[in-house]
Amino acid sequence: METRESETIEFKRSTAQLKEGVISICAMLNKHHVGKVYFGVKDDGSVCGHEIGKKTLSDISHEMRNHLKPIPSLTIRTEVIREKEVIIVEAAGDDTPYSAYGRYYTRVDDSDILMDSGQLWKYFEAKSKTYSRWEETPTRYTIDDVNEELLIQYIRDANDCGRLNYVYRNPAEALRKLGLITDDGHLNQAGHYLFGNNGPVLLKEAIYPTDNRTSFTDLKQFNGNIFECISEGMKYIQNNIHYHSEIVGSRREETPEIPVEALREIVINSFAHCRYQEGDYNEITISRSNVRIYNPGGIINDTDPKAFASGKVGSKIRNPLIATVLFKNGMIDAFGTGFDRTFRLCAQQGIGYEYQNDEYGFTFVFLRNRNDPQPGRSDDRMNDIIAASQMRKFAELENKILKLINDNPTITISELAKKTGKSEPTVYRYIERMVSMGKLKRVGSRKSGYWNIR
Repeated sequence: METRESETIEFKRSTAQLKEGVISICAMLNKHHVGKVYFGVKDDGSVCGHEIGKKTLSDISHEMRNHLKPIPSLTIRTEVIREKEVIIVEAAGDDTPYSAYGRYYTRVDDSDILMDSGQLWKYFEAKSKTYSRWEETPTRYTIDDVNEELLIQYIRDANDCGRLNYVYRNPAEALRKLGLITDDGHLNQAGHYLFGNNGPVLLKEAIYPTDNRTSFTDLKQFNGNIFECISEGMKYIQNNIHYHSEIVGSRREETPEIPVEALREIVINSFAHCRYQEGDYNEITISRSNVRIYNPGGIINDTDPKAFASGKVGSKIRNPLIATVLFKNGMIDAFGTGFDRTFRLCAQQGIGYEYQNDEYGFTFVFLRNRNDPQPGRSDDRMNDIIAASQMRKFAELENKILKLINDNPTITISELAKKTGKSEPTVYRYIERMVSMGKLKRVGSRKSGYWNIR
């Protein structure tokens, strides 16, 4: 037996320190691709032994396999050392980086150290078939083209998550800390797409009242950076899916037909792993039977998402720098585990799903419950009924907005949202639609102007 701890050896007095043991295995795998933990040995190398019950080894295996991702090759055995029984866990694997309990560690001497963003990015950059060179390509944009308010909020969130330890001083320093700016002060592509204020990412959104997708009741194009598009995409879905209401005590609680956490995982995934090229765009469409989320960036090597969810393989990162930035503020947890959470949430609530990965991109589909109120009707007749109902709803809200504007031409979007009981993005979409149709015109600036009904 080894007599001292090292970068590949760790001693633990008992399985009361099992979580720390999992973290040590993670750190050793990331540094040397192998690691060994002894349970029943003190820090100084003296053997104290460990009582082994019927479930001791299976409990260790369960903990390792549930909280170490991706799952490495594991051997768990007992051995008598100096007349005392100890437990030895050995691990080996090359699918770095490994995470323990959603965090990434590396080994320094006999200590387990949290990786910083620079260290983590190097692991993903080293993986084959990434866009890391594209991410680092300088652009013509500078810090003057950055949404500083968004950047400040990002730094605050990343510090709150415990994944960044940095006090914001100015945008140039913060972007340099994140690896998003060149030495001569220009944003690289990753920085531009994450924090640019000129809408570098296109998101198309649509609502179809039927499944044949021949006509739509809402069509929208949104330009923003990655963070803004994620926020917009989630708002759009949440504003246009169904909610089940029930009275709990004295309060009314609403449950969405699809778990919001599952939707969020897939929406964030679609922007983290997107192929960002001119002319490409992400798309969210909502129809009678499904919510469809598409991004033009198929999963690398055609890996099945269920392989990520099971922990059998590590994450294949298309945009390691973008993904690392999203990891630091908690939008992404341990890479590759988003599918696992999505599948579990859908299973818990009985939500069906489908996905397709091909040369055109990756599409994830959440299936909605289809309860036809009049099942004897033909699909075409039902489609006409649904479409007419949707158009009536549009007309009702338009008339309500126009009446409020007629009463107060200087009314704001925020005030309209409160008075109509709708969200600000929904009201904004209706305003845009009426402007494009010539029903409404904005006179003057956003702050001091007014609305003119035509």
